[in-house]
Amino acid sequence: MIKMVVAMDKNRLIGKNGQLPWHNKEDLRHFRNTTINQTILMGSKTFLNLPKKLLDRKILVLTRNRDLVIEDENVKIVHDINDIINKYKDSNEVLYICGGAKIYEEFFPYADELIISLIEGDYVGDAYFPSFEESFTLIEEIQNETFILRRYQKR
Repeated sequence: MIKMVVAMDKNRLIGKNGQLPWHNKEDLRHFRNTTINQTILMGSKTFLNLPKKLLDRKILVLTRNRDLVIEDENVKIVHDINDIINKYKDSNEVLYICGGAKIYEEFFPYADELIISLIEGDYVGDAYFPSFEESFTLIEEIQNETFILRRYQKR
């Protein structure tokens, strides 16, 4: 099963210069609680721009760069998106896609669920999440103190 977990503003903005355009501790806590002890996948730019190490997760880093080396036993570099899709698409094991924008676009057709943190406010940035409303149905909405958590399921 493939799930996407993403924080965005009302305009689907997700990034600015490889970073989040905001700092929201409550959403970061939600991300940690959602992905702890799980397998997550992100692109190399997203991984290399992380402000700190993500503990207690198996991390797959998708890259075309065959020379990239990451010295961490919890990180595996992968190069073939089809291998990942074939492994997780019809599996009971969940893979959480965590960005960036290009990775979301590539995995979007295969996502079973979207876990979206809607961050309040107006921000400026350069990376956006794909339009999803036509392909997914809202199944849950939870108002948190600083963001709205929305879960969508593929139609």
